[in-house]
Amino acid sequence: MSPARRARTTPLLLALLLPLACGKKGDPQAPAPRGPRAVSDLAVEQEGSEAVLTFGYPDRLLSGEPLTDLEGIEIYRAVGPSTAVTAPRRAGGGGAAGDTAPGAAERRAALSERLAERAFYAESSLLERLPLPTLATRTRGASLQYEDDLTPLLRGRPAPAAVAYAVVSVRRNGERSPLSNIGVIAPAVPPAAPVILRTTPEEGRVCIEWLEVNADVAGGPLPGAGYRVYRRILPEEEYGPPLNADPVAATSFIDAAAPYGDLVYTVRAAHPQKGSVEGLPAEEVPLAFRDAFPPPAPLRLDALPEGEVVRLLWDPVEAPDLAGYLVFRAEGTAAPVALSPRPAPDTVVTDRPPAGNRRYRYSVVAVDAAGNRSAPSPEAVAEPF
Repeated sequence: MSPARRARTTPLLLALLLPLACGKKGDPQAPAPRGPRAVSDLAVEQEGSEAVLTFGYPDRLLSGEPLTDLEGIEIYRAVGPSTAVTAPRRAGGGGAAGDTAPGAAERRAALSERLAERAFYAESSLLERLPLPTLATRTRGASLQYEDDLTPLLRGRPAPAAVAYAVVSVRRNGERSPLSNIGVIAPAVPPAAPVILRTTPEEGRVCIEWLEVNADVAGGPLPGAGYRVYRRILPEEEYGPPLNADPVAATSFIDAAAPYGDLVYTVRAAHPQKGSVEGLPAEEVPLAFRDAFPPPAPLRLDALPEGEVVRLLWDPVEAPDLAGYLVFRAEGTAAPVALSPRPAPDTVVTDRPPAGNRRYRYSVVAVDAAGNRSAPSPEAVAEPF
């Protein structure tokens, strides 16, 4: 074939081969999402003057793969948010009316999510960034917990009607998760601190009394508050749960389980409508609670002469910390002398006096574990042979 002929046929062959070599192009595909999956279980409760946020630890990417490079979590707060933030998101919200095209519901849901997220970011501010090392200290089981002190907000007038929160997870490469679900609380202004009047030690218990609280921390009226009492034992620095789980309406409380030792008490008023919202604690009151309370005295003592010995019997004493009894013997006008150096638990004792045909006076005292002695029992007289 001549060069001229080859030149004429080459374009024709290329035209015939091109349709066979190239297939139909598909629709362009969006890149697979790589950011962290959004937190979806954020819950917010008010405890005292704090908003407590609880949510699951972020562990997945949007693609479903494990999240292995979490850098930290950002906490956002909106004070007094609008209804665009607080209103429940509706899956059918947004989009054109009457849109029945395939995927229309998904598009409307996505648009609703974007609008709610945009509204929240517009009204909120970054409260705190929690780096990865800090998250370990806030882990509670499989969840994270964060406390926001509401005191500065609640001391103002008026207090905000609502406070909204959301969290965002951030990877080391800067990729961010979508906004979490929005948690909203209607905060209550905590009651003011009570003033403890006195702590009175009694046998086996302590009575605590305080002044009534009828105002909140901002000075507004707050009638009908309840109270919870707290106790710690020195040298402990933290209080445990309240001694009364349910608030009491009275301004006094009896701690019937108080252990002997160095104790510290405080009282907190609970909001009348929201019992979990407690006010500031009362100024602590220390108490050196010592067992200085003797057991009751035996009420009856029998002294029965039996030859050269005297058998002594008495009714037992009811005392939770009873250590035993001491028996005393006296002759004539002499002072009573204990028959044993230590208390014995028995209520029957046999005594052999030093001489017979003499009158002896007997008495018994009860002794507790702290060494406190009761008053003596009535005397019994015996004259052994």
